[in-house]
Amino acid sequence: MLTLENISAHYTTRRGVVQAVDNVSLTVRENEILGIAGESGCGKSTLLKVLYGYVARPLSVVAGTLRAEVPNGNGSRRILGLKEMPKVWWQFISYIPQASQSVLNPVITIESQFFDAITRFHQTGSRAQTRRQVADYLRQLELPVDVLNAYPHQLSGGMRQRVLVALATFLHPRIILADEPTTALDVVVQRGILRMLTRVQREMGNSLVVVSHDLGVHYQITHRLAIMYAGKIVEIGPTEKVFARPLHPYTAALIKSLPRIGDQSQREGIAGAPPSLLNPPKGCRFAARCSQVMAHCREIEPPLVEIEPDHFAACHLHDAGVAGKAGVA
Repeated sequence: MLTLENISAHYTTRRGVVQAVDNVSLTVRENEILGIAGESGCGKSTLLKVLYGYVARPLSVVAGTLRAEVPNGNGSRRILGLKEMPKVWWQFISYIPQASQSVLNPVITIESQFFDAITRFHQTGSRAQTRRQVADYLRQLELPVDVLNAYPHQLSGGMRQRVLVALATFLHPRIILADEPTTALDVVVQRGILRMLTRVQREMGNSLVVVSHDLGVHYQITHRLAIMYAGKIVEIGPTEKVFARPLHPYTAALIKSLPRIGDQSQREGIAGAPPSLLNPPKGCRFAARCSQVMAHCREIEPPLVEIEPDHFAACHLHDAGVAGKAGVA
């Protein structure tokens, strides 16, 4: 449904050019939940902005292409590029940003925010008719209808996040992008948000892309998982395969650091820090922190190749005997 090919997206700052996303290829398949994980600053949220077509200064796409296959309603599809994506916001693709308090307008009611967002991108009937439709949808999602009369500051963080999910999915988009949807929420509220997202995805049969640094979230709900490091995807594959047999040392280190029920041993972090994206190093960007680094890792960048069926990794440890070919995962 949505394909990125060799996308590079940079931020122009006073200190220089930050290479937030560097030569990334990725597909979003129909009716799947795709997870994107990695440390803070690795480029996850920037990649989501590119997928949405929300590219504004200081961010710019300097290379690569985006291709979206948008249904026309008569069985055919039209192909859109990056600059055309805003034309299909909310109806084909929607975005659930993080930090609900800073996203929702603090001086107007939730009802007004629904009405303003919907009418901006979709032809509707009267305000009363739109309110009835929104109220019916909130009931379907088991949300109290009286939230429509509230201002954002009158709602809890979890309820504001639920409102954002409802707002983003009201027009039944084919792709939903969720950027850290459970950040800063307690575990009980997190579970409710995840159940809400997966229920919407299952009932609508659409695709959901979830960005989170929490691997536990990905293990619970995603079908495929992409691991990002320093602006690049270093591994992607079926979530169960990635957890059972990680092919990249960075992925393995992330999974090893997770707490496990009944395991009292001390967890191990990853030594060192990610490289600056103002001036990324040559070769593999994880080389300085990798326990299995080889001499050529510091000089030659490993391509993302298919190591096992539908399981890709970018690591020189798999150079020998790799039958797959580099391409879009």
